[in-house]
Amino acid sequence: MSRVERRIRVRLSGFALFAGNIASFLLGFIFIVLVSRNLSRGDLGAWFFIGSLLSYFQVFEKILPYWVIRDSARGVKLAKTSATSSLLISIPFFIGFIIASFAAADIVEIDITLFMIAAFLLPIYYVQDPITSIIYAKRPHLASLRNPIVDGVKIPVALLLLPYGLKGVLMAVILANLTYLAYSIIVVRDEIEDRLRLDWLRKRLKHLWLPLFRSASGYISSASDSFLVGFLLSPMDLAYYGIGITISNVIKSAGHMTLPFSVKLLSRGETSRREVRSLLKFISIFVIPMLVGGIVLAPNLFGIFGKIYMENAWILPPLLIAAALTAYSSAFKGILRGLEKVDKDLDVGYRELLRSMLFITDSMDYLFTAMIIAISILTIPLVGGLGAALSRLAASLTLFSILAYMCRRHLPSRRIIIDLAKISAACLPMTAFLTFFKPSSSITTLIDVGVGAAIYFAALYAIDSESRFLIKSFLRELSERIFAFM
Repeated sequence: MSRVERRIRVRLSGFALFAGNIASFLLGFIFIVLVSRNLSRGDLGAWFFIGSLLSYFQVFEKILPYWVIRDSARGVKLAKTSATSSLLISIPFFIGFIIASFAAADIVEIDITLFMIAAFLLPIYYVQDPITSIIYAKRPHLASLRNPIVDGVKIPVALLLLPYGLKGVLMAVILANLTYLAYSIIVVRDEIEDRLRLDWLRKRLKHLWLPLFRSASGYISSASDSFLVGFLLSPMDLAYYGIGITISNVIKSAGHMTLPFSVKLLSRGETSRREVRSLLKFISIFVIPMLVGGIVLAPNLFGIFGKIYMENAWILPPLLIAAALTAYSSAFKGILRGLEKVDKDLDVGYRELLRSMLFITDSMDYLFTAMIIAISILTIPLVGGLGAALSRLAASLTLFSILAYMCRRHLPSRRIIIDLAKISAACLPMTAFLTFFKPSSSITTLIDVGVGAAIYFAALYAIDSESRFLIKSFLRELSERIFAFM
């Protein structure tokens, strides 16, 4: 058993990443509510539009982190080399975003100054990513603090800068990301190499087409429907669609629970059906109740952002289902990519990479992207934002089905169905509570979410002995980690 494998606790690290995303979701809720209630609907739409445009200039952001996480998991020190190189790569995209902003600002009638401020996020993101990849490979539980740090800093700073409107909000986001960057550098200080690994850089850049192939589809698909809603409809329509995406992302974030398992596979190179079933059940324990609860409380969740948005809550169910399917797809991709060994050789040829699961799984994302764009273009003019939501759902279902088929030899299908049935049964008392005790305000909505979660976990603990074992195992790992820290 390798040193990395011994150190990484899959359930603990996976839950830490998920809990970090939940904390980010709650803090993000506060931030978006702060923004939506203090800015106009037009400014809120501008916020989502600028974010969508920014993503198109982050395509090269994953070129080095793609290899960093895999090679760091195998013991290579790359902090200085990857961060310095990524900063240099960001410069032409920083300039390109500024140039493109002048045209975009005229089309959607948004103040060009907002784009100029947002441009400074690009070099920050480019440097952050490779360093975060090292944290994921070495100490994934510490990577869980990324979103809480960013959101925890930008909320108070945004409050101070609200008199400056959306410009102040963007400045708060920049300062928050700089704070996380400082934290991440401290965490990886032991992984900083004595000199730049130019040999590693040269050989990995030789195959930059593979991470570029992956990141291009990822960034385009993540923003394509939002961009089309804003472009084909209006920034105000994008406001409620963006809220729906924000809420559904909490379910999608459960896919991060797979990352420690995938990193463990990189160092070990094998797995079993029992381990895969345990991983999928651990993910399902959180995904299924969030999906059910989100559908039941859809209007109330939208109401947190402002009562004017409640009438558009009908868009949330398809986005939630799509997010759940995406979480499972992330698990399937993590298994396939974690078991791939072809890239262990720095001199691997492009033909071998083309035949590998690294390329094949990334190819699936292009089908996802093409479906979202094609269906959105056809349906948004007909049914508005619902067309974009349905396009995301159709693409997510297609990708899920293909990846599940590719992982079929690792999946104990019958046992997984039984697991899902038990988890769904445990959701029934929670659903009854949320149905009959409808919240009347934002605060009571959050209270109902907490009470509903408690009811669900109590029911699951009572009816499923294997879930009790998973929960006890997780608590044991958590106590061991706390004891070791103390």
